[in-house]
Amino acid sequence: MNTFARSVSKQIGRLVPAKTLFRRTAPVFLPFYHVVSNDKLPHILNYPYRNVADFEKELDFFLKHFEPVSLDELIENSESSSKIFHLSFDDGLRECAEIIAPVLQQKGISATFFINPGFVGNKQLFHKYKASLILSELQKKPNKAAEKILQENKLSGRKILQAEFSQIAVLDQAAEKIGIDFEKFLQNQEPYLTVEQTKKLAENGFSIGAHSFDHPEFWKISSDEQLGQIRKSMDWISANIPQKIKAFAFPFTDSGVPAPVLKTIEKEQICDITFGTAGVKYDEFKFHFQRYPMEQPGNFKLNLKGEFMYYELRKLIGKDTVRH
Repeated sequence: MNTFARSVSKQIGRLVPAKTLFRRTAPVFLPFYHVVSNDKLPHILNYPYRNVADFEKELDFFLKHFEPVSLDELIENSESSSKIFHLSFDDGLRECAEIIAPVLQQKGISATFFINPGFVGNKQLFHKYKASLILSELQKKPNKAAEKILQENKLSGRKILQAEFSQIAVLDQAAEKIGIDFEKFLQNQEPYLTVEQTKKLAENGFSIGAHSFDHPEFWKISSDEQLGQIRKSMDWISANIPQKIKAFAFPFTDSGVPAPVLKTIEKEQICDITFGTAGVKYDEFKFHFQRYPMEQPGNFKLNLKGEFMYYELRKLIGKDTVRH
């Protein structure tokens, strides 16, 4: 991400009315979130999630400037010039069923929920959420033994939120020193959707897609492992919650996913549609779409206008399409 260019785009975007900026031809707008909650979630310190009031405010803004479409309609109208948007949510957290879906139904907005089968039913906890729980506890009460383990692995302080899939054992060791029982947390808090809740979302007209099996950093694993994660998670969806459209959203980012992987997905028809997180951009693969991450600090309107202005500037120099 070019921080300077995006900063300039945001400043220019301040001067352009949203109605004018969003009316210009651009890729389909695909905003995505993870969770919405009025409660403090100790397992989620790695991104600034919205409360219900702010979430509704943002949805109303989308509805003012764009037309909501289902996943089917997105595929049918992806190359049209109409201003449409499709909403999606990653990681399959239980708030998707308890908070998010009712709000979307009330406003008549369709969405896709991307889940990690390894987490469904609270079978295991995402490593970033493990890191957040540890940091939450250390902020309340320091623990020298845990801090020593983290420091030795270059994860001291807030750097723990940068912990990767390969460092799960380190996180488990630190948690043991503090007295955090991840299994008990999963049982007591039930942070993830159950199979039944996920099926209910599908019955209510929402789309269900895969988000890898257990959320590793794809740029850290081989192409074969990437395809293994994709196939395993898509097979789980097909077996448990069959969908008309086979959809997959790359975990974290699709940066680091080579073209041969996407070509294999297309050739073997593993998925009908896939998603990255590069923002408002086109992609060289017609079935692969780029989403815009909404959970960013700062004013969401200014952020969004800056993103569309950034697209316009990139288009001027022929850089409006992601190449793999």
